[in-house]
Amino acid sequence: MELLLEAVSYSSVLALASVGLSLCIITTKVDNFAHADYVVLGAYAALLFRASSGLAPYLSLPLAALAGGLAALLSYLLVFEPLRRHGTITLMIASMALDLVIRALLQLFADYAQSSLGIFARGFVFRDIAVQLGGARLEMLTVAAPLTSLSLLVLLYLLLFRTRLGIRMRAVAEDAELAEVLGIDVKRTLSLSWFISGALAGVAGVFLPFRFSISPDSGIFILLSLFAAVTLGGLGSLTGTLVASYLIGFTETMLVYGLSGLGMSTALRPLLAFSVIILTLLLQPRGLAGLWRTERGAPP
Repeated sequence: MELLLEAVSYSSVLALASVGLSLCIITTKVDNFAHADYVVLGAYAALLFRASSGLAPYLSLPLAALAGGLAALLSYLLVFEPLRRHGTITLMIASMALDLVIRALLQLFADYAQSSLGIFARGFVFRDIAVQLGGARLEMLTVAAPLTSLSLLVLLYLLLFRTRLGIRMRAVAEDAELAEVLGIDVKRTLSLSWFISGALAGVAGVFLPFRFSISPDSGIFILLSLFAAVTLGGLGSLTGTLVASYLIGFTETMLVYGLSGLGMSTALRPLLAFSVIILTLLLQPRGLAGLWRTERGAPP
């Protein structure tokens, strides 16, 4: 039971961040290598909140969402918007450079936090609290992470498919030039998409320190799982990414449990993400979304 709850909570966190990355890819065709850094920013926002207020990091969710959202928005306005018409290769290289810049800034912040603020900001973890639920004693993470993920993803669905703003976002994702001709403010719409994407990543970052030690470079390890979920789900499919996030989250959790039981190093964990990416691209490049589109009779 404990292993199942662990898998569900980790998969829920992975889903939040992966769907955010998929939203970037859908709207601006950017494989954003800096997306995992927004997750780390959310973790650092939670760390600052806990250090300054003494309250539980769970209460920092709005702050973390704001931090991740603003970071993603600035990334779009300062880097990707000026380069938007220069092609996907240019945008991908720009995202790699942005990843290095953000990680360098996080290194500087970690140094400042430790030397000037007295906050341990490298390899930090959060201690969880226990809650009583139906007579069972559970860690708060196993309740908060799935509920938060479900709530935010439902809100995202309602935004995209039940509002005029969502219609504009989907129109821009389909054909930005045509949407602009029809009078849609493309820059404003994409800016909002990026803010939402970063906010989801920032919220995911609040939960990670309860299970992993977080440092400025942690994004590089998180990124592998995010791209594995997006690739397996199918580039451009939010539903596929969501399903793939849970498949990868459960598999990673079971893999770590199995490796620990055999006395082997859990450093082999990234091997799963690498394998998923390579095998999906070789065997089913369109991912899970391609499978169910084929079953419905649509082109894969």
